[in-house]
Amino acid sequence: MPILLKYIFQEYIKILLLCLAMLVLVYITIDFFSKIGRLIQEDASFRLILLYFGLKIPKTVFDVAPIAMLVSTLILLGLQSRHNEIVALKSNGVSLLYATSPILIFAFTLSLLLGLGNLSFIPFTKQKADFVRFVKIKKYQEQVYYGQSQLWVRDGRRTFLNIGLVDPINRVLHDVTLYKLRDDFTLQERIRAKRVRYENGAWIMYQGRILDFSRDGKMTENVFEKQTATFQRKPQEFKGLDIDTDKMKFDELKKYITRLDKDGYDVKRYRVDLYNKVSLPLVNFVMTLVAIPFGLVETRSRGVARGVGISLLIASCYWIIHSIALSLGHAGLIPPLLASGLANLLFLAIGVYLYLGIRQ
Repeated sequence: MPILLKYIFQEYIKILLLCLAMLVLVYITIDFFSKIGRLIQEDASFRLILLYFGLKIPKTVFDVAPIAMLVSTLILLGLQSRHNEIVALKSNGVSLLYATSPILIFAFTLSLLLGLGNLSFIPFTKQKADFVRFVKIKKYQEQVYYGQSQLWVRDGRRTFLNIGLVDPINRVLHDVTLYKLRDDFTLQERIRAKRVRYENGAWIMYQGRILDFSRDGKMTENVFEKQTATFQRKPQEFKGLDIDTDKMKFDELKKYITRLDKDGYDVKRYRVDLYNKVSLPLVNFVMTLVAIPFGLVETRSRGVARGVGISLLIASCYWIIHSIALSLGHAGLIPPLLASGLANLLFLAIGVYLYLGIRQ
């Protein structure tokens, strides 16, 4: 790498790491003080508290990386403008496109790395953080996942639930199979219900059948349209079991969508989230591309404060557009692929236009 590009790259990395560390620290600190009171009330040990917030760091890095890259790019170019380094480059015939190429190459590489992490590692750490929060600290009964296409939940000592889909907002469980075992772990009863809803303080099962297995091997069957269930779990406990796409690996979510689609469920919002796992990491490259033209505007008065201000403005515009697009996609008003990539496409077009328009 030429000395000039190496110098620009090294300065950029220094500022980026500083910005990233500060943003992660601020985010975790705010999260810590907002939750520490409840964690203490729940008698969480210091080790569990440390583990919980430690597991949240990878997702936090992923979330704040675009802001860090925006801020660091604008700060770097702003400081170089203030110190007349941009003028010196132009005077020596160095193309600004060439001079900023290390920043773009790094931004694209980081987008790919974060994208790979978002397919597997980051969902894993988020799931583990929630496990520590709900099971280890809140003492909810342990939940077990065999992939995300089959959700198994323990309810008491000898009762297990297999749930197809959890809707915690409406307090409804879909495609539920309940297994009751005897003390010797032989099957005593199996209940299948199309849906189970929490109503007036009780779980109500709809459209199902009950199979009773006697010790002598006989089986009796009863069909019902509506019947009260004897779940020990409360609706708020299923909040931790909701299918959170942020906690699912890419292949798990894809298989889950395939199964739901086969069973006739509406999967629009899940498809949006699936495509978003791939498109969202590219925001790091897009934000950097947009930031470079703003940072190269000639003025010696521009530095850290202005860089932060422009970063917040650009980031706010992006997230507003992205959030609206995702909402429209979840509602089925626009295709899932367009919903997940609309903001990236729009800002990529703006960034390319501004970048190619940089005066040499």
